[in-house]
Amino acid sequence: MANGADPILYVGTAEGLLQVARRNGGYEAKPLGLENCGALRAPVVVDGRDPRRLYAATSRGGVFRSDDRGQSWREINNGIVFKEAWSLAQHAVTGELVLGTGPTAIFKSRDGGDHWTECEQLRSLRETKDWTFPNPPHISHVKGLALCAGDPQLIFGAIEEGWLIRSRDGGKSWQNIQQGTEFDSHYVYVMPDDPAIVIAASGKWFCKSTDGGDHFTVRNSGLDRCYMAPVAFHRSRPSMLMTAAAAVPPPGWRRPEGADTGFYRSVDRGESWQRLTGGLPDHFTAAPRTVVSDDAEANHFYVGMTDGAIWLTEDGGESFRQIIGGLPQVMSLRVAYQS
Repeated sequence: MANGADPILYVGTAEGLLQVARRNGGYEAKPLGLENCGALRAPVVVDGRDPRRLYAATSRGGVFRSDDRGQSWREINNGIVFKEAWSLAQHAVTGELVLGTGPTAIFKSRDGGDHWTECEQLRSLRETKDWTFPNPPHISHVKGLALCAGDPQLIFGAIEEGWLIRSRDGGKSWQNIQQGTEFDSHYVYVMPDDPAIVIAASGKWFCKSTDGGDHFTVRNSGLDRCYMAPVAFHRSRPSMLMTAAAAVPPPGWRRPEGADTGFYRSVDRGESWQRLTGGLPDHFTAAPRTVVSDDAEANHFYVGMTDGAIWLTEDGGESFRQIIGGLPQVMSLRVAYQS
C-alpha cells in the first residue's frame, strides 16, 4: 500500500465506470457514471499533475473529464471529429493528451482536453486503403497508443486492423510499420527504461523491436495462447512483463469451452514467456480484457475479465486470487491512490 493507503480501481466496463475499493475485508464497487456513453475500453487517465482530475474515453460519447475524482463529468470533445474513442494517453512530462478513435484518427490536446487538434496527415497515408476491421462496417480504429517519457515527439499506435503507426514529430507526419508486425495489432509499448525497445501485442502473436520500431520480430516462446490482452510492466523491474491471452478471437468465446485463457509472465523483456497457474482455475472460459500494474506496489498486477471478475497477484504472478466478481464485462482498469 502506498503510504498506508489502499488502492482505488477505476474499472471501465461495457456499462459505465465503476470505482472498486477495499471495504470490510473485501472489495466493493460503486458506480461513477457514464452509463449511457458506451464501453470504456481505454483505462481512465489520472492527471499527472492533479490526481482529482480524471479523463475517460467512451465508445459512443467521446471524451469526458472529471475534476472531483469521478463524482461529476463533463464532455470535452471540442475539435474531436469521431466520438468512438478507443485509446487515450497522457504524456508523463508535458501533460499532453493523445486520443485514438474509430475511424482511425489521432487527436491531441495541450490544455487538459478543452481543445483538441487532429493529426491530419495520418488519414492521408496511402496504406489506409488496406485498413479494416472484421465486423461490419469494417472500419479500423486506434486500439492502442504508446508515448515515450523521454521524447514527447514520439507516438506509436496499434491499428485494429492495420499494423502499427509511428510519428517522430509529435503527430505532424506518420509511418505505417509493417516489417515484422501483425495486421491485427492491439497494443504497443515503448520500454520505460530503453526507448530503443518497442513491443507489440496482437491477435496472433507478440513481437519486439530493438531499433526503435523500424523492424520487429516475433517473440512467442512460451505463449500457448495468442489473442493477447494488454501488457503490464513491473514498476522497479521493467524487464518483467505480465499479460494474458485467449486461445481464440472473440467469436470463439461463445464456444462451450469459452476463451480458454492463460496468464503469462516474462522476465527477459518479452524474449520468452512462462504460463502462470498459481491460484487460477484449471480452465478459464472468460477472456482477459485488461492487465495493469500498480505503480505503488511493484509486485501487484490486476487482470480484468469478460465475466466481470478481477484477479490480483501480490507476488509478481506466483499466485492469483479473485478479488471481486459479478461486475459488467471489464474493459479497462486503472490503479490510483487518494492523496
